[in-house]
Amino acid sequence: MEKIFKTIDEQLQILIARNILIKDYHKAHSILSKNNYYYLINGYKDLFLDYNYETETYISTTKFEEIYALYRFDKNIKITFLKYLLAIENEINSYLSYEFSKSYGHKNYLIPENFNNSTLKKPLIQKLINDINLEIHYQYRNSNQMIIHYLNTYGYIPLWVLVRILSFGKISKFYSLMKPKEQNAISKKYNLKIEQFKVILHNLTLVRNICAHDEKLYDIKLKSRISSTIYHKKLEIKSNNMNYQYATRDLFSIVISLKMLLEKSDFNCFYKKLLKDIKHLEKSISTIDFQNILDKMGFPPNYKKLLEL
Repeated sequence: MEKIFKTIDEQLQILIARNILIKDYHKAHSILSKNNYYYLINGYKDLFLDYNYETETYISTTKFEEIYALYRFDKNIKITFLKYLLAIENEINSYLSYEFSKSYGHKNYLIPENFNNSTLKKPLIQKLINDINLEIHYQYRNSNQMIIHYLNTYGYIPLWVLVRILSFGKISKFYSLMKPKEQNAISKKYNLKIEQFKVILHNLTLVRNICAHDEKLYDIKLKSRISSTIYHKKLEIKSNNMNYQYATRDLFSIVISLKMLLEKSDFNCFYKKLLKDIKHLEKSISTIDFQNILDKMGFPPNYKKLLEL
């Protein structure tokens, strides 16, 4: 069925007909005029729905302000996560360019033999090299003065310059295709094994993109699970044969990843801000048990304890 345009007033009347209470109609009208209805309501409504009805109906005490509070919470934490993910990205870029250049020189990243050139990975390596060349050409055509300077002066882009224009996804792919010696030199800086670090890098790339493109974050379900860490054990997270109830492919798994990658002082700043946002949201929620939201995020009951570990 074709979707029919609805005015803001018609959108609000639909919500009211579906059991949502609107305390301040003028304010709700203003909010919907500035925020996409589909993204705000459809993105954050699930926990407030009454599933005893066949048609979309909300729990009778649901307030518009509660859904908006969850929406605002998600926007705020995306800003916080992105800030610290960018710091990690910068650090990993430095480690990667240093370790690779130390072994092969700072201009030899276009040579397939300098990567883990196994039969299965050859096509991936060639694609990476092609993507790097395309990115360099794109930056040159679009007047990136740094790229123009190095190409015109030296005829190549040093790796430590290149990493500044590559996406975090490309950096993650670059790491996954490096030889074990260089991979290990980087992962051991975080006391992680190569495979574990690969998964974390992949997941952080996805979260970074979600934050950068303002997509929904709080109830993320990642495809790749992080393996058990000391924090799973210290928080006594329930598991069935090492299949943990929390913190493997949800938002809390990203929190644990940041715990392992950030300096302690930086992580504490990050987590205190996150805890503050959670506390603020909790004050705005009355229709549902707040633990339902924490469960969606993968936060165990003793999640605050992570700050002390």
